[in-house]
Amino acid sequence: MSAISLSSIVAQPSPTSSAISSNPSSWQKYLAERRLDLGQLKEALQSGDLSGAKAAYNNLVSLGKTDIHQNNPFTLTNRAADFSAIGGALQSGNLSGAQQALAALDSTFKLHPGAESNPAASASESGVNVIA
Repeated sequence: MSAISLSSIVAQPSPTSSAISSNPSSWQKYLAERRLDLGQLKEALQSGDLSGAKAAYNNLVSLGKTDIHQNNPFTLTNRAADFSAIGGALQSGNLSGAQQALAALDSTFKLHPGAESNPAASASESGVNVIA
């Protein structure tokens, strides 16, 4: 499983889900739920709660299956790979590996110098703002 660091990038819906891509409010609802679940995963990993991290990870997998019809809640390749790395680490009981993979995922949400920020996506109470 992978590390997660979430900031302020709004991605467009993937063509993998025609229901979400045809309904922007469904996409926003999906992103909000994913952000909450990802925050729970991050909290569990930071506190060393392996069973809580596994539960949060499984919630994210279920969300992906339900809303975008894939086993991974992330549509961008690099984020999907980091998320899968989190899952692999959790499955083997490697808390440190899951934390590192979460950090890698998190880093994909940081803007590069000179990139414009999306004001709608930058507001986040928990510092975790996962969008794509």
